[in-house]
Amino acid sequence: MGPGEALSAFWSVRSARERTVLAAAGALCAAAILYAGLWEPGMEARKRLSIALPKMRTQLEDMRLQKREVERLRSTLAPATGAADLRALLRGSVERGPLQRSVERLEWRSSDRVLVAASAVEFDQWLDWVRGLQRDFGVRLESCEVTALAQPGMVRVEAIFAAGTGKRP
Repeated sequence: MGPGEALSAFWSVRSARERTVLAAAGALCAAAILYAGLWEPGMEARKRLSIALPKMRTQLEDMRLQKREVERLRSTLAPATGAADLRALLRGSVERGPLQRSVERLEWRSSDRVLVAASAVEFDQWLDWVRGLQRDFGVRLESCEVTALAQPGMVRVEAIFAAGTGKRP
């Protein structure tokens, strides 16, 4: 005898009153399971979200204000326009930065391009310096040849920089 037949046999031997009580108990159990499994967790999640949503909206508005401020600041920052300005900008940046001892030469390549050659520089410092030039002054790294040196992390670099176009990424 299978489970369906056993249940049918169990049900058929019960009186009408017992069937009513069993059906009511089953419905009550089903309702309790639905409440505990679906309704209550949903209400708790709704409560947490109703608390978090105003905070998230405030954060979103702060981010929008910060974005507008960044755009305003970027538009007020004038990019280097000529090779002489670019060369002076690069020379000043080298003299103030960690590449001061490494840079061997800065020379014009064309009307708006400058070559920077560094003999031995830490690769991470080089990347940070280039990133700062791009971010702060809109200077573009047009080409770059990096050669690893025997000492770990040290490289020799020859790079050509070009004046920015006024547009920032």
